[in-house]
Amino acid sequence: MPEEIKSHKQILKSTSIVGGAQIASILIGILRTKFVAVLLGPVGIGYLGVLQSIIDLVRQATGFGINFSGIKDVAESNATDDKIKISTAITILKRWAFWTGILGTFLTIIFCVPLSIYSFGNSSYAISIASTSIAILIISVSGGQLALLQGLRKINLMAKATFYGAILGTIITVPLYWILGINGIVPGIVLTSLGSLALSWWFTRNVKLEKVNLSFKETFAGGTRMVKLGFFITVTGIMASITLYLVRTFLLKKMNIDAVGCFQACWMIATMYLGIILNAMLADFFPRLTEVNQDNKAVNRLINEQLEIAFLVASPMIMGIIVFAHFIITILYSKEFMLAIPVLQWLIAGTFFTIISWSLGVMFLAKSKGMYSFVIESLWNVIFLVILYFGWDSYGFKIIGFAYVIACAIRFLLTYWTSIYLSEFKFSKVNIKHTIIFGLFVILALLNVSFFSAYSQYTISLCIMIIGIFYSYINLNKIIDIKEFLFKKIKRK
Repeated sequence: MPEEIKSHKQILKSTSIVGGAQIASILIGILRTKFVAVLLGPVGIGYLGVLQSIIDLVRQATGFGINFSGIKDVAESNATDDKIKISTAITILKRWAFWTGILGTFLTIIFCVPLSIYSFGNSSYAISIASTSIAILIISVSGGQLALLQGLRKINLMAKATFYGAILGTIITVPLYWILGINGIVPGIVLTSLGSLALSWWFTRNVKLEKVNLSFKETFAGGTRMVKLGFFITVTGIMASITLYLVRTFLLKKMNIDAVGCFQACWMIATMYLGIILNAMLADFFPRLTEVNQDNKAVNRLINEQLEIAFLVASPMIMGIIVFAHFIITILYSKEFMLAIPVLQWLIAGTFFTIISWSLGVMFLAKSKGMYSFVIESLWNVIFLVILYFGWDSYGFKIIGFAYVIACAIRFLLTYWTSIYLSEFKFSKVNIKHTIIFGLFVILALLNVSFFSAYSQYTISLCIMIIGIFYSYINLNKIIDIKEFLFKKIKRK
């Protein structure tokens, strides 16, 4: 039991550090989003979303996953305390970050016309797309800087860079949108990325490197190793970006740019919430799992421990977003985005399955079985798009939410069956209990917002939230003294 308590504390500690930094940045981002929604409306949000999806797609396609695999290379070198090895790993990471950024920028400029035609239906946005291409290089370089901070375990500096980057981005974009309107979107993207680059350089300025002379061949060989490690994550990211790109263009053709803006709004909220949970988990969970990847009993124990904390922390948030989606959309955006409410509720419900399948799926990478992850994620994307396409005529915009939940449920089953095959995984009794109880809470929350209205809905929602939070608190308190944990965190600050 003491070992289990220590493990649970480690999970909560890493979650609070990484998650806390993200939440602080997101709060700033929420303020910026509100200004964008008011100043630009659904049309501006949709335009920004399409441009951002193009940048993300090109960056992931040309980045080869080095900002992820580079973290591992730098961390492994740092563990040796060999300054030459550390400097070599960082130098290779920086060079590859720069040249992959150049590649992404070049390809965006070359293909700006077809990208504009496919994305917007005409070539009039080609110049805007080409103008944002420089942001791909800037984002690549700054991403490499943040990767080396994480690899060197300078988590506080990385958190500061992220937080101040969010503040700087808000300071830059809000005046631009105020003065230029939609015409401020392109310069806003470029200037925000420049601000993030400046901050990443500032926080890495004290990282001392030994002088290493690496030939082109050595740099290429070192980077190739990084590419091999990040391949499956890269491909998965590309598929996700392509899927979002197809959804946005599908909505643009079936409805209008307003619908794209509403989709962007609800998707941003759902992924923002999910990103906090999953990124906080990945920071410590993945390396711990990698250390014991040959011991199936240890792997299964760590997964169950991580999943238990994820249930207790994430589930009340899922219920809260479902029952208060109307207020969240109104506060973060405006009344023009009401179309997004039911879709947001179903997207958030789907994250319940995602959290479980993700906790299991990390094992595939830890065991170097990335192909399984690739196949399952490919199926998720296909299922989501197929349901969206064939269900559109019957359900319209709401089919996005229905398709997401169904695809996530199928992905969970596939991931679970694969986990049984790879490590003879079994859910712990407590996690079976949490799955049933929190699953019922999520279903009740969805039924409540679907069939009740006004005071009845608010009353039932309040009851669901109180019971869910109380259940989580009681079970978390059995694992760790919450008051003592929070007191120590506050005292350190």
